[in-house]
This record gives sequence, structure tokens and C-alpha cells, in this order.
Amino acid sequence: MKHVGIVTLVSVAAAAAAPAARAPQSPATFATAKSVEQFGGCFVDAQDRAGSAWSYVPRTNGGTFSNAGARGVAQPYYLAVYDRGSTRQLRLEAAGVGAPFDARVVKAVDQCI
Repeated sequence: MKHVGIVTLVSVAAAAAAPAARAPQSPATFATAKSVEQFGGCFVDAQDRAGSAWSYVPRTNGGTFSNAGARGVAQPYYLAVYDRGSTRQLRLEAAGVGAPFDARVVKAVDQCI
């Protein structure tokens, strides 16, 4: 019984020492079955709730969300939405080379896909 307790203790310690989930590295690609309007509405609502700046530039078959150029933004991003028929492809890129993603943006994308 003592052996089982030691193995359990070591397993718990190893799990606690494992690195936490991190935001994806630039660029990250996602897919969703939601329409551009459904995804966009969800993403905009999430950004508004978080008090985060955003803009949207529509184009044929999709558009691009971004916070680049907004005052006080430390981690600007570009989120392109491409309509591919039955699915939408999303491409999230940090505006700066090698820059990390804002965790709030990654969370909003995850919640809305």
C-alpha cells in the first residue's frame, strides 16, 4: 500500500510540474462550420465583453479582424476569416514577428469556433 501511495505522489508531482497550456505560436489556423456572420458576431461580442479594441475589414468571402493601431494595444493581431464553402478557415497571426498572442484573443477564437 505504501508503494501505491509513493507512485501516486510522484504522479501528482509530475503533473503539477508539467508546463501549462500556452497560446499558439504565430500563425495559428482554425476551422469552423459557423458562417462568417455567426463567428464574427460571437468574436465581436467576446472582444467587447473583454474591453478589447477590434476592427473588421470585410472582403469577398470573408474578412479580417484586427486591433493593430489601436491605442494601448501591446499585442496586436490579425485574424483572417476565409469562407471555404461548408467551412470557414481562420488564420490568427501576431502583427509582430515572433510576438505572442494576447490570451484574450485566443480565448475568444476558441469560444467562437
